[in-house]
Amino acid sequence: MKLYHQINSFLNHLDFSKKTKILIGIISASMITIGFLMMISIFALKFDYETLYEKRTLPQVVLEEIKDIYTVNIYDTLYDIKEDNIDINNAAEVISLAKQIIKSQWINYHNVINYRVGGIPEFASNWLNFFLLSKNIPENNDYQNGLLSKIEQKMKTIDKETAKTIAILSSKGSSLSTKRSIENIFLEINSINIYLSSLITTHLKKAVAEKNRNDRIFSTSIYMLFLLIGLIFFLSIIISLILINNFKNLNKSLEDKVDLKTKELKNLNESLEKKIKIEVENSRKKDQIMFAQARLASLGEMLQNIAHQWRQPLGALTMIIQSFQSKFLSGKLDEEFIESRVEDAGVLAKNMSETLEDFRTFFDPNKSHKHFSVKKVIEKSLDLTKYQLEKDGIDIFINLNEDIMIYGFENELTHVILNLINNSKDALNEEKIKNKKIVIIVKQSESSVIINVIDNAGGIKSDIMTKVFDPYFTTKHKSIGTGIGLYMSKQMIEKHMSGKISCKNIKHKMNSQSNELYNCAMFTIEIPKKIG
Repeated sequence: MKLYHQINSFLNHLDFSKKTKILIGIISASMITIGFLMMISIFALKFDYETLYEKRTLPQVVLEEIKDIYTVNIYDTLYDIKEDNIDINNAAEVISLAKQIIKSQWINYHNVINYRVGGIPEFASNWLNFFLLSKNIPENNDYQNGLLSKIEQKMKTIDKETAKTIAILSSKGSSLSTKRSIENIFLEINSINIYLSSLITTHLKKAVAEKNRNDRIFSTSIYMLFLLIGLIFFLSIIISLILINNFKNLNKSLEDKVDLKTKELKNLNESLEKKIKIEVENSRKKDQIMFAQARLASLGEMLQNIAHQWRQPLGALTMIIQSFQSKFLSGKLDEEFIESRVEDAGVLAKNMSETLEDFRTFFDPNKSHKHFSVKKVIEKSLDLTKYQLEKDGIDIFINLNEDIMIYGFENELTHVILNLINNSKDALNEEKIKNKKIVIIVKQSESSVIINVIDNAGGIKSDIMTKVFDPYFTTKHKSIGTGIGLYMSKQMIEKHMSGKISCKNIKHKMNSQSNELYNCAMFTIEIPKKIG
């Protein structure tokens, strides 16, 4: 109360104008302080977000790509050399290209971890860290530097050993020394993959630590902001009460001035509303950025789907190109062979182009249906896989008594049957079946067409039977499958063509002349003849 009387006595000696200026000054200073703290917090959070993304997330992506290149392009190529599955010249080209990509990605990794945001966001983050007594997480420690040194040493060793191995093979050197050298390279690749995994884990731990630190800073800054607002609000209320008490003692002549100052305060409130609108607009912009990122993620998933559908046609095109070389070297390259292979390549290229169009309109509810032949769809699917089926020694049988016309999406059904054939081919190769067979049976009822695709690879394990249509579920190595083929097939059949797709294990003769029964997996597609 003593302090209250001292403040009241001081204000009584001031005229009306000075009292009003004091009140306006307190409110203005409060707004400026709050605005400054909000600006610092926003820029600091922006800096922390960009740093967390650039220096913690991107390095993990780059390191994973380097691991994949070592495993798929170098390890698998050397394994194919060891098993005599690939020509030495082609292997040398693949390994050379892989080394160039690894070198480029390693440089990209160093650029990412040395990236600095700079500017106002970095200043705001440092200021806030200093004010809140929060230390930055060090970029590199002795352990991480040691990993980087070991990885670079392993890279040099692998480059030297692969060059040595290629040179020995090119000169048709000792097979024993070649196998030893390849085994050494396998060990080095496994070692560098372990180091890369450790480095990825280090980045992940730093990202988690930095996220926790950012969360603490954010929480602390929010608490401080609310505390500051409350303190300013409390002081404003106290001083306002004192001023109101003084205003009552003023004469009637000052009331007009009070009204004038009240209007000024209203204008100030309107200014505050404008600031709030600006902050709301900034929030909407952030939402737009998040929406754009979601679209990019969807685009990445769509590209992955296209890559899955292109894998088989690209393999077939590669075999066609290789057949030109083998025919030329044997002196049997003639016009008839060229025309046949060019026509086959054209079919594959057309299918790849149609794949792009199919995925471009995959989620378009207005794409058009049409009548098409089931027999034509099956023949087109076989044309796209015949080179690989011949290479793998797989016999395929079609049981189709009459051509059947249905109404729907021709290319999508082609993709589904092609995917089922490819899955059967992979299963037959994986299980190392001697008499590899695939049977396609087509029959119809009054309202629907039923297509059965059967292979004698031993059937599907019971524990994964219910998961085969789940997205990203696969039993294959990641270099062969992504787990989205059957999921996409289910979407095409059930959502786009109002049909059903299912699988089960059966016993079947597989068009054999004997009475031998094979353990088989059967995928069944049931499509209405006309979509309602």
